[in-house]
Amino acid sequence: MWLRRNIVLTGFMGTGKTSVGRLLAERLNRTFVDVDQVIEERTGLSIPDIFRDLGEPYFRALEREVIEEVSGKEGLVIATGGGAIIDPVNLENLKRSGVVICLTASPEAIYDRVKGDKGRPLLGEGNRMEVIRRLLKEREEFYRKADLFMDTTSKGPEEVAHEIVKRCGLPESIVVCLGERSYPIYFSSSTFEGMGDLLRLHISQERVVVITNPTVKGLYGEVVLESLRKASFDPLIIEIPDGERYKNLRWVSRIYDSLVEAEITRETPLLALGGGVIGDITGFVAATFLRGVPYVQVPTTLLAQVDSSVGGKTGVNHKRGKNLIGAFYQPILVYADVGFLRTLKRRELRAGLAEVVKYGMIKDRQLFSYLEERIGDVMDLESESLLHIVRRSCEIKAGIVEEDEREKGIRAILNFGHTFGHAIESITGYRRFRHGEAVAIGMVLAARLSESLGLCRAGVSERLVRLLKRIGLPVALPPSIGLDSLIDSMRLDKKRLKEEKVRLILVRDVGDALIWERGWEDFSLDLQRILK
Repeated sequence: MWLRRNIVLTGFMGTGKTSVGRLLAERLNRTFVDVDQVIEERTGLSIPDIFRDLGEPYFRALEREVIEEVSGKEGLVIATGGGAIIDPVNLENLKRSGVVICLTASPEAIYDRVKGDKGRPLLGEGNRMEVIRRLLKEREEFYRKADLFMDTTSKGPEEVAHEIVKRCGLPESIVVCLGERSYPIYFSSSTFEGMGDLLRLHISQERVVVITNPTVKGLYGEVVLESLRKASFDPLIIEIPDGERYKNLRWVSRIYDSLVEAEITRETPLLALGGGVIGDITGFVAATFLRGVPYVQVPTTLLAQVDSSVGGKTGVNHKRGKNLIGAFYQPILVYADVGFLRTLKRRELRAGLAEVVKYGMIKDRQLFSYLEERIGDVMDLESESLLHIVRRSCEIKAGIVEEDEREKGIRAILNFGHTFGHAIESITGYRRFRHGEAVAIGMVLAARLSESLGLCRAGVSERLVRLLKRIGLPVALPPSIGLDSLIDSMRLDKKRLKEEKVRLILVRDVGDALIWERGWEDFSLDLQRILK
């Protein structure tokens, strides 16, 4: 499978193989192997010492042995020494194991990078520029045998790693580190055909149950099922209607019925293919059916990709409130492909961006500024911009979840704008506003309350309003929602949680959130002031 193939970096010394290799391994959730480092660890000697005391032929024999060994493994990023592929056996092994990428650079750039490095035995003590030019010429015919070439003369390691990922069509990833419940989040752009292979890296079972809705099935059902079948999966598809009002116990029961009828076992994974509703209900079913089955999140909306698919919150709604029935239950992986967003309705895209704005407001001033500068590219569905905001949002959420998986502390800051937003959704019966639209209004209320209380410097709420308006999101309560109904809805929600005080997430500045509590009577007066 293409995802198992190794990425091999070769090329002359000083072209960045080790630094680029480490970055690639981190981005792709792979193991990095530096052949020279392995040789040093096995011998207990540095490369210069091996050359001096044991000779180059001894080194080359060790190099061939290590390369043969690592070439037999899968899913690695391998950095070789500059002369490794001169040996035809090494080249054959490396090309068989994966894609061989030769990093290049001008002689002047190479000289500048290695001139002070005493750990380069082949350069000797004489005219290093002369030696560099001679060795480059001698090795040119061997380097030409690589599969891809990347000039690093005027590029930093980050840029080179990014270009390699893009040219190879590989999904980047991060890991949500939760001990035995840890899982990767993969990021991609229109590589649905490789999704099955990616899942196969984590799932050994043949059967997989895809839970989706008619809208997503019509758009992506066939391509996803085909990808699964190509990876030797036997998929079963279950549909539920499209919409928040179907995220309830009635439809949970119907899914249970389908799983029982299909004789699903505890090892059979469920795959949530859709937005937040599909992800939430699938996660809840996975947490409760047979006391827990594995599940995979394949979010198809921006809101789900940056928020609801990550962190393990699952649940369904009750007629008296949103997500009152649920469980913390982590997926085994998340596959976030921004290619799904190209068929997303504009309203859904805007709603999803509210959550990205939230991450900027609570944790990352730079992300907020990026949105201000690049919102046009994002709204035009430019892949690089979408990948950036999705990945950064997931990084922020993953970091918070790792620190506080069950929302006993810092994870509460993810609710910025949500207490107001949930009340707005409840009052309007979950029909008038998308979740992100209600959260957008809630964030503005929270920011203005922060300023009114003197917790936040002036101007932050207006900066937030300007960005939300550019996105096309609502920024004010509709006239039909009065102060009393808003507070009553919020108070009912808090009462269920046995909270005697209102607890909100407010901000000190863009990128700096705090947890704030207030008695209900005082809070009513505070809110009345900002709603005048």
